[in-house]
Amino acid sequence: MRRVIAKEEWTMVDPFEVRTKLGIELAELWGEKFECAYQEIEANLEKTLTLYKKINARELFKTMMRSQVETGMPYLWFKDTSNRANPNSHEGYIPGGNLCQESWSNVSPGKEAHTCNLNSLNLANLEDGELAEFCVIAVRLLDNTIELTCPPFEDSKTHNLKYRTIGVGAMGLADWLAKNKRYYRDLDTISHLFEDIGYYCTKTSMELAKERGEYPAFAGSSWSEGKLIGAKPVEWFLENAHSKERWQQLSLDIQKYGIRNSHITAIAPNTSSSLVQGCTASILPCYSRFFYDKWAKGTVPIAPPFIRDSFWFYPENKTLNQQTVVKAVATIQKWIDTGISMELIFNLNQGVYFPDEPERSIKAKEIFETLVMAWQEGCKAIYYIRTVQRDSFKEADETCTACAN
Repeated sequence: MRRVIAKEEWTMVDPFEVRTKLGIELAELWGEKFECAYQEIEANLEKTLTLYKKINARELFKTMMRSQVETGMPYLWFKDTSNRANPNSHEGYIPGGNLCQESWSNVSPGKEAHTCNLNSLNLANLEDGELAEFCVIAVRLLDNTIELTCPPFEDSKTHNLKYRTIGVGAMGLADWLAKNKRYYRDLDTISHLFEDIGYYCTKTSMELAKERGEYPAFAGSSWSEGKLIGAKPVEWFLENAHSKERWQQLSLDIQKYGIRNSHITAIAPNTSSSLVQGCTASILPCYSRFFYDKWAKGTVPIAPPFIRDSFWFYPENKTLNQQTVVKAVATIQKWIDTGISMELIFNLNQGVYFPDEPERSIKAKEIFETLVMAWQEGCKAIYYIRTVQRDSFKEADETCTACAN
């Protein structure tokens, strides 16, 4: 990404030639080791390697971005960011994310396959004083799932028992904020909420280790060294948490008793399940305060649950500057040890993001800056890129959305 920002070149190489002539398996490396290997490869162009092509990194990124705007894909997964937060780097590395870009861990082809063991807290239904209990139930439920279910093939079973990876997520953040008369840009409130979720879920996994034992790969992990969520040292939590002392004690308890699950939190997209639960999807703003969801069996009217009493506290994602979403997701990511399915919606109509310039629409440069910002802010992945196409958005002049109140 640094070369993308600097408009420098990427070197495209043949991995087989690199493997056979230089003994480098580039796909298995990340961070500083990747950079050193990449520089060695570039130093051997024309000397040892003959199959290569240089291409402007930003132009290639623009090609990917154009495909994202047109089709929603490819997804972006930031390998270095994700592996820096890997508590099990002593056992291997994380090669990529799952389909929805929120759950991943070490894998070993033919031996260990990552399995998604996920659930979500419905924040819309959360009342004061219930969060700790909800987190305990969610973690215990998923740990029990590993014991009670039969994975579809042996590699999955081996991975489940070795790492006991789970992912407690959340849906209905937009509803929780609206119910509490808070705005989506209130990053301190969001941070405090997900700090609590991260703490309660991690503590529950530690308590489970007391009862049932630590996960088999615990020894040598960042957890065993006293590091906490995202393999961050306890000093980070003492500096950034709003309830500092509890993190210090949790670090000591994990070193003493172990932890039951190597990964504990991950936020799925919940686009369909949130409809069943009667809340907004995942941790994103509501798409619209009112819209019709069309699918194979009919059309369903959709409105957030607290729209009557908290109308103005529901920003509409279809008109919201997506850098606001990136900042919120980056804030939440600090307290989530795996990933977050972050969908971005860009409205291509004129005047949406620029009320003082009614003829201006979003430019490719501004979409590019938003994607780069996601990497810079520490987001681990970008899931679907969605667009509101031109002319399919405008309503009649006499329409007043406030009348829905």
